[in-house]
Amino acid sequence: MPLTPEQRDLLARFPAALVALVEAELGAGNSMLGVRSGHPATPVGACITLTRKVSTRPRASGDGLRFRERSGSSHAGEFTDADAHFYVLEPPDPPPPERSMDEIRAELAERERRSDEERFRELFW
Repeated sequence: MPLTPEQRDLLARFPAALVALVEAELGAGNSMLGVRSGHPATPVGACITLTRKVSTRPRASGDGLRFRERSGSSHAGEFTDADAHFYVLEPPDPPPPERSMDEIRAELAERERRSDEERFRELFW
C-alpha cells in the first residue's frame, strides 16, 4: 500500500529502527490503520497503528527497539526506541467471548460451597 505524502513526512521523523519495522511490515502486507500524536507518545513524538500484529520480527525487545505487551482497548503491543518518543502500535486484541449465565452461576455456587465448607468446619468439627 503506497503511503500518502503526509504519512511519508511523519514516518521520516521516526527513528531508523522504527522506520525499518514499518517498511518491513508494509512490505509483508500489513497496513497502517492510523497515524497520530499523543498517548502513548510524548508531545514531540507520534504513533503509527498497524492493522495487524507485527509478523516480520519477534514481538520482543532487541535490535534497538523496546517491546511491551499490552492488553488494553487501544492497542495490544507497542514498539518504541530508547527515547520513547515514537511508537509503532499493534491493534487491540478482540474481546474475549462473553461467558454464559450458567457458567457464572456455577462458579458462584462453587465459591459459596467452598466458603460454607470452611466456615462450618470451624463450627462443627
